[in-house]
Amino acid sequence: MQHTTIHKIVLLPFILCVRFLQLLGKCFGLSYERISVIFNLYLQGGILLLSGALPLMATAWTMTGLTIGWGITLLITSIVYLSIYIVGFITLLKHYHPPMDDAFNLCVNDLLWIAGKWHVSYHAVNLVIFVLWWLALIGMNILAACSILKFGLTI
Repeated sequence: MQHTTIHKIVLLPFILCVRFLQLLGKCFGLSYERISVIFNLYLQGGILLLSGALPLMATAWTMTGLTIGWGITLLITSIVYLSIYIVGFITLLKHYHPPMDDAFNLCVNDLLWIAGKWHVSYHAVNLVIFVLWWLALIGMNILAACSILKFGLTI
């Protein structure tokens, strides 16, 4: 009984996301599979990469107000942090390269594999990765950048 209730709770936002992508695909003349790859993998991955650069930009903005030690430490940390996002995005592009239908099928298979490992539904994995985890990472990048700016103002 509880498994069914949880599944219904997860299924509703999943269906809303699918409908959104179908509408977006229709607007651009793309199939659901193609718009899913473009939006969920390439676009969301690119936005995540750009947000990973926010701490570096905040560091560059505050460098003049920091001591040499703090400035270099923050600069190196921010560069390493951004490098992780760059490597992740390149890995994503290599793994899910076109043709789009193959990338879509590979992504579905990967999500099904993760669902099996986590003992949850495919729908739950989709929501966790493409909504919750994505938003959490972007939020963390914004928070890191704001913290660096605040730190630079207090020194």
